[in-house]
Amino acid sequence: MPAVGLALLGFFSFTLMDLSIKWLLQSYGLLQVTFFNCLFGLLGLLIWTYPNFNLLKTQHPRIHILRAVLVLIADLLAFYSYGQLPLAEAYTLILTMPLFTALFAFLLRQEQVRLQTLLLTVLGFIGVYITLNPSFGSLKLALLTALGCAIIEATSFLLIARYREQETPQSFAVYSLSLVVLVTGIYTLFHYQPMSLIALTLSLGGGLCYALAMALVVSAFHRGSATAVSSMQYTQLLWGMLLSFLLWHELPSKHALVGGLLVASAGLMLLYTQRPKAKQIKQQLLPDA
Repeated sequence: MPAVGLALLGFFSFTLMDLSIKWLLQSYGLLQVTFFNCLFGLLGLLIWTYPNFNLLKTQHPRIHILRAVLVLIADLLAFYSYGQLPLAEAYTLILTMPLFTALFAFLLRQEQVRLQTLLLTVLGFIGVYITLNPSFGSLKLALLTALGCAIIEATSFLLIARYREQETPQSFAVYSLSLVVLVTGIYTLFHYQPMSLIALTLSLGGGLCYALAMALVVSAFHRGSATAVSSMQYTQLLWGMLLSFLLWHELPSKHALVGGLLVASAGLMLLYTQRPKAKQIKQQLLPDA
């Protein structure tokens, strides 16, 4: 399935970007880090679009404005959690996005949801409860911002799925980052903290990873099922845990491990439930070929 392959590469690129964000937040403010990351990401997306800027033409400017606002809020919530939590713990809650995608897709009647899908969604939310349980230590604000990011991301990606026949992947990606750059840039203009060459280079690399990730994931949502594509985000949990341990010797708590295991298991099984549906579609198309 081409969409799944695009999603795998895209979410790995998101992990590399998140590592750069976490590193930079140790020395610089959230809005400034977000500005430079998204500025370089936007430049990368414009390179992706060049020279076919007609791909940015849109019939639904209000939809792009709405998604841009959602991306701005989601980015700030996610980046804040990266700076406050071990990356694996933040990912545990952010990776509930596929669960919310499946739930919202059902409520909005974009996809049919069967009984096993609903049961898997419940299993995933049990994992969320375990992660948020007060015995986790304390209910940190960063945990709630990570969960809020997942809810907003799910809404954002469903907008792509809803309008994918009318809007291009480039338009969704470029317009969403443009608002983030504008808003955080205004703040950075008046509160700029000088950055070292290493920090700027790291921000450039993270931004280009962001551009690549956006291009791949948005393209994946254009090609495949929203539930199936979003389920590939669970690979970030493995990459995040491994790479953050190598860089900062971070280990998630036992509650985060158990909750993350339930969340990831539910999400991956959600992907499996999409396979019969795909086969049925192929069987329906064969007689017409």
